[in-house]
Amino acid sequence: MRILIVDDMAISRLLLERSLKKWGYETVSVANIDAATELLLNDSIHFVLTDWVMPGGDGPTLCRRIRAFNKPFYTYIILVTSLDDSQSLVEGMEAGADDFIHKPIQMDELLARIRAGERVLQLEKVLQDRNVKLQELSDNLLAAQKIIMHDLELAGNMQRGLLPTSSSSLQGVTIDGLFCPSAHVSGDIFNFFRLDEAHVGFYVIDVSGHGVAAAMLSSRLSQILTPEMNRGSPLKYSLPEAPYYELVKPSSAVIDALNLQFQMDATHSLYFTMIYGVIDTRSHSIDLCQAGHPNPIYLPKEGSAQFIGDGGFPVGITTFAEYESIHLTYTPGDRLFFYSDGITECINSLEEMFGPERLLAFINETRDLPMREVLRLLEKQMSLWHGNKDFDDDISVLALEISVWA
Repeated sequence: MRILIVDDMAISRLLLERSLKKWGYETVSVANIDAATELLLNDSIHFVLTDWVMPGGDGPTLCRRIRAFNKPFYTYIILVTSLDDSQSLVEGMEAGADDFIHKPIQMDELLARIRAGERVLQLEKVLQDRNVKLQELSDNLLAAQKIIMHDLELAGNMQRGLLPTSSSSLQGVTIDGLFCPSAHVSGDIFNFFRLDEAHVGFYVIDVSGHGVAAAMLSSRLSQILTPEMNRGSPLKYSLPEAPYYELVKPSSAVIDALNLQFQMDATHSLYFTMIYGVIDTRSHSIDLCQAGHPNPIYLPKEGSAQFIGDGGFPVGITTFAEYESIHLTYTPGDRLFFYSDGITECINSLEEMFGPERLLAFINETRDLPMREVLRLLEKQMSLWHGNKDFDDDISVLALEISVWA
């Protein structure tokens, strides 16, 4: 370790240098605080031994200068003084001195005080090294977090790409949707697709939990339930012999198959609620099956909105679950709303749930508006109810409207 000696007396500097070198320390000495200041500004010196009384500036002044440098390391200062009154000691401590030694200097005492200061500096270095490592770790974590957040944003965009576009139409049926994930990715998903020239399929799914695992399962289900991407789709019966055509499965058969495929076990702890439906545009009927999902709202062209369905078991909980289809006939102008429990269980500042009855009343009140406007107002209503758009659970709605006879 190198020690700076500041003393206007050459003989004092020489005696201190000899003793310090004998103890194994490097030394550098100057005669005044200005020279000391310049040296300290341009060099990494961690230990200063300075006289108190010197021409051109005293030891406490040098202490204050050193403390004002704001160096990235600590400088330990011992003041050498012949003053022994308590006020002088207070002044020196307030100026920034760490220790004192009185004249005439006893060399064994000086060595002990230097060794004590050296221990302080070693501890300071250990703490500084730890802080550097902590800062590096913090920087690495922030960099990793940025990568993760970027990946989640990309995943969220990809998941949104799986959803149908707003105001899509197929075979006389128009759909629209509302999708408000509670995070970048969501366990909610829905879709609407052509099964054949006479049938249109649709589903809404809400995977238990939140985050990446739920989103991965919902995306996998989306792939499985896309007829164009699957030979031997679970949505159809394939005849193995000529003429090799396919028959659309009833909604209950589809959910039965999914329930057998996605049973919870030690490595797979997620289940999901869903509604799957088939619209027959020839018979003007809808066959749908409810698996633990909130009861759909049916809004006939003439008449009040009403809940349909009786709940059913979520998919993946038990192989003994039995699923039954619900059958509806429709006319142009009828609407159906399928929604996740993120809407009905959304709470306000008073810990009150929005509830199904409020949703039913909202659907009745907005019946004469275009569906896109209904869903826009519903999103606004949910934000006002909750107090912001940072929902605690994913929110999704699939709305169907029979526009014309196919």
